[in-house]
Amino acid sequence: MYQSTYYIDKLSNTFADNLAAFGLAFVLNGIAAGRAKLVIEDQGRAFAVNVAPAIDPAWVEECQFFTGAPFLITIDNASQQRVIKGTNLSLTDVPEAPSDVVADYGVEKQNYADFFVWLSGVPAPEKAKVVRGESPAPARPHSDWDLFRAVNPAALQTYNALLAEWWRGQDAFPELLRVLLAMAATQPNDLDGAASVWANLCKAHGWTKPKEVGASQLLNPAQGKGTNSTKAEWSAPGNVKGFWLLEWLKLVGLRYGGLTRLVRGTKDRKTYALAPVRLEWGAHVAIMNRFRIAMAGSAQAIQLDILATLCYTQALLAHLENARTSDLAADVFGHNASDLVSGMQMAFYKSLGNAIATMNIASLNLPRWVAPRGPEDLALLSQALDEHAAIVRGLDENHGDQYGILNAYRDFLSGSDLTPFFAFSNAYSRFVISQMERRKPVRLFTTTTLEVLFMNSNDGQQSYSQIVQDPGFRQIAYAIRHSTVVPQARKGKPNRSPVDIRYGLGQQLARKAASKGEFLAELAEFVHLYNAENAQLRENKREPLRKNVTIDDLDSITRLVDRFGSKVVCHMLVAYGYAREPYQGRDEEGAGEAPELAAVTSDGDSGGDEAEAE
Repeated sequence: MYQSTYYIDKLSNTFADNLAAFGLAFVLNGIAAGRAKLVIEDQGRAFAVNVAPAIDPAWVEECQFFTGAPFLITIDNASQQRVIKGTNLSLTDVPEAPSDVVADYGVEKQNYADFFVWLSGVPAPEKAKVVRGESPAPARPHSDWDLFRAVNPAALQTYNALLAEWWRGQDAFPELLRVLLAMAATQPNDLDGAASVWANLCKAHGWTKPKEVGASQLLNPAQGKGTNSTKAEWSAPGNVKGFWLLEWLKLVGLRYGGLTRLVRGTKDRKTYALAPVRLEWGAHVAIMNRFRIAMAGSAQAIQLDILATLCYTQALLAHLENARTSDLAADVFGHNASDLVSGMQMAFYKSLGNAIATMNIASLNLPRWVAPRGPEDLALLSQALDEHAAIVRGLDENHGDQYGILNAYRDFLSGSDLTPFFAFSNAYSRFVISQMERRKPVRLFTTTTLEVLFMNSNDGQQSYSQIVQDPGFRQIAYAIRHSTVVPQARKGKPNRSPVDIRYGLGQQLARKAASKGEFLAELAEFVHLYNAENAQLRENKREPLRKNVTIDDLDSITRLVDRFGSKVVCHMLVAYGYAREPYQGRDEEGAGEAPELAAVTSDGDSGGDEAEAE
């Protein structure tokens, strides 16, 4: 029981297992009280929480009672009184709200609404600072507001009932902790033994006989109402039942290792749980605090998936920047960020009014191209992630073309190769030109950001950095840029470029990418027209404002195609060609852009129906 490693079995292979692991780490950290280092590790069949030094029996005996989450007070529809639904507790049995033990849903709902009313009047440049906590605000939403809204009303009674069972254990807290430690000390976990010991403990203290609790779908996305019998026999619809302590760990794990958000404009919900590979608890807490701040506001369904992975990776890098001498630095430098946390487990819940239904369960990976070799890479990677996130925020998946663009980008994040990114960049290039033609703001990638992406990617044998650093590649990408986005951006301006805008150039090249000969022929045709247009402008005594493509440039591209293949070179040319050069004190290419940061707003949800659902 008193040892250095404890386990959580992977019983469902959904984020329910991940949440239980984070809940266990929370309890072990509370017992250790700063006297030990905790690391959550994925061991395949189970999650392990390693404690160094091992848990000391004296720590358990002297441990002061702590809660995992606050009770939620709501209004009873029948009596119109404030109650803690799902429990026998009265308001006099717990501290007054607000506290670490109790929160009043109605009060927190009003605080949330008031905050965003106030925030709507804050100047745009200050909004991000307010959300990050860098600027003062008259009041802020409760840090657990999204959790409160997720459990009310569909899982409210189960939520409070689990907290109440832990709450009554405060009079025998060391004994309660020993039950939990014994349950997690072996693999597989001794759930039956723990349930039996807890039942005897309740009897000895004169407590009400414990009941099995329903496995809430919020915490167990693969379980819900329906026939769950292990044999082919009739069974009344109902939730799967389980030992309360394991469900309590999942609930606490959602608070400390998960994130839940409403999809913008709907009552549907997405919940994310980290998938740790080897994660130290102290670093995890700091990273999650940054992550939750970065995820403030709302987003659409695909955007949420993308932003969750990007923002968590940014938070990891930011923490690393501030703790370069920590053990985390040794774990990350020279490795992928996904070697620490592989990604996230996600569940999409469809709102059914006062209930929810699981519609999709999926895994999201952290971007594998985020692999800092040392401290000098942190700033570049962070800036690149910022730009990717800003571009994603500027897209609207309610429009068919933009839905496809976002879908391609999500596929790229979840994979380990650039093929989906090329599909995304080709589609995005069309979107950029169409937006600029309508004189609407749109954000372009910068060439430096694409360099960070490509130089940290490879085909398993060769690094793509050799392509983007080639002078011939850069010059032909420059020619593409000055035939598409640059003249389009200058259209209608006094300094407009006196050249034709080659609409569809990226698509013409991409269609020929599969054949080396056809691609080089298409590219040669473009270069011929490009250089001829430059010569004509000079003949008419007009400066074309752009450089010619040389024979050496074409020779370089041919060599790159021979080495890497026409598909890779073609798609990288299109992506690089429709990007902009970094600004050098002025808008050299005149491309209109969306604001750097999207406005931070509430998701417009009223906070849910107070009606009882269970």
